[in-house]
Amino acid sequence: MATEIPRSDTNSTKVQVELPSNILTQLLKSGLLHGGDCKCLNASAKQVLWQALLATSTDDKTYPENYLCA
Repeated sequence: MATEIPRSDTNSTKVQVELPSNILTQLLKSGLLHGGDCKCLNASAKQVLWQALLATSTDDKTYPENYLCA
């Protein structure tokens, strides 16, 4: 069961997190995270996000939400 967060609530509180690029790619592929929801804080983060967005845009596979679960 997925719970959608209303857009108005997503901008009220911000956090900074660090995660492996493969997890970022999985979140983007699953649709749980969108490129427009991300803000790069440095050049390295921008490059990793850019590569993840390119990889997900050329991948025609779709993944269920439980793909992220161990």
